[in-house]
Amino acid sequence: MLPGVTSGCHPAYSHYMIRRIRIAADHSLVQVCREHGYPVEFQRNFDGTDDHSTMVVSFPFAYPEGTKIAAEMTAIDQLEVVKWLQENWSDNSVSCTVYYKKEELPEIKKYLAKNYKNNHKSLSFLLHNEHGFQQAPLEEITKEAYDALVASTRLITKVEDASFEGDLECAGGVCPVK
Repeated sequence: MLPGVTSGCHPAYSHYMIRRIRIAADHSLVQVCREHGYPVEFQRNFDGTDDHSTMVVSFPFAYPEGTKIAAEMTAIDQLEVVKWLQENWSDNSVSCTVYYKKEELPEIKKYLAKNYKNNHKSLSFLLHNEHGFQQAPLEEITKEAYDALVASTRLITKVEDASFEGDLECAGGVCPVK
């Protein structure tokens, strides 16, 4: 992922957010994140118990002003962007997460019944809020909350030891391009 750029053709989730990643609990990057002030906690299972084999690290994240965000587009607007890109730009699957609201579901179903087969290759959908995930990959926050998180962390600029032992294809920390 590139800073300030979405990972697909979708709009930004929000201007300010927490981006969460999961890391094996015994990986050296967990300690690096802790030392730099990033919140680190055990992954919580759906039943509320902790998964002690996986850690969740939370990073403050912001998109530049002027970035199109999901709240400024309907789900159908987002689907139309994918449709246009599939028709005019890429024969491959265009990466897109459609952020939607519960009240949009009937319109989404109607749109997909008419357009999916000939205009889309794959789509991901994420309920923008009220999804029930305790440690969602993305969580919208205010600018003030973002500023507070940034102030409590130090940027990770170098990692001395981030071994990838156990993955024979990535021996020595270099993974092959496939």
